[in-house]
Amino acid sequence: MGNRDIRILADAGELSRAAAEEFVRQAEEAVRTRGLFTVALSGGSTSKAMYRLLANDDEPLLRGRVPWGKIHFFWGDERHVPPDHPDSNYRTAHEAMLSRVPIPAENVHRIKAEDPDARNAAADYDQQLRTFFFPRRMTVEALPRFDLVLLG
Repeated sequence: MGNRDIRILADAGELSRAAAEEFVRQAEEAVRTRGLFTVALSGGSTSKAMYRLLANDDEPLLRGRVPWGKIHFFWGDERHVPPDHPDSNYRTAHEAMLSRVPIPAENVHRIKAEDPDARNAAADYDQQLRTFFFPRRMTVEALPRFDLVLLG
């Protein structure tokens, strides 16, 4: 097993800032070494606070360092609701971050949870993942590997 870094933080605000700083660090490293950064987003209040920090114009040491055009955003989970529904994890990320930073539309790979048939939405997302990951760094025997997976 790799090295573990366990930090105890004072409050949710400090946690959000530490998460945002780690996001930036990992994004810079991935882009420097591989030319792109893949991240699976989540919902939840801590993630939302982190998204806001990353997109905040008043946080140039965070927002200004993020290589937005080299990041591909995916979702680790989604509720079976339309993208504009208050419970949508996509909506959370879109409102707090994605709509406020320069991200190419083709770099946002959302789960189309508005499909009435969840199986269709899952099959579509499976195809999105295969299309994205297989040509880049996968073999048939391997699974997709994200640079960062956020858990809510």
